[in-house]
Amino acid sequence: MTTTQKSNRTSKRPRSLARAWKIVLGTDRVRWSRVQKAQARIASGYYERDEVQDLVVEQILRELVRQ
Repeated sequence: MTTTQKSNRTSKRPRSLARAWKIVLGTDRVRWSRVQKAQARIASGYYERDEVQDLVVEQILRELVRQ
């Protein structure tokens, strides 16, 4: 009869890949809940609306001018 050994496990549970991502902008971190809300807006077509696209372009231009 043969015996098998269990593989060694670490004491910690592996974290999901999403939690391992750390988006760092300067010293601020992006909250995962905000990313999820933005993804939901993208999926629903929110950013395809003309008035929303105008606002997004306006904000991007403002950021470019500040730099």
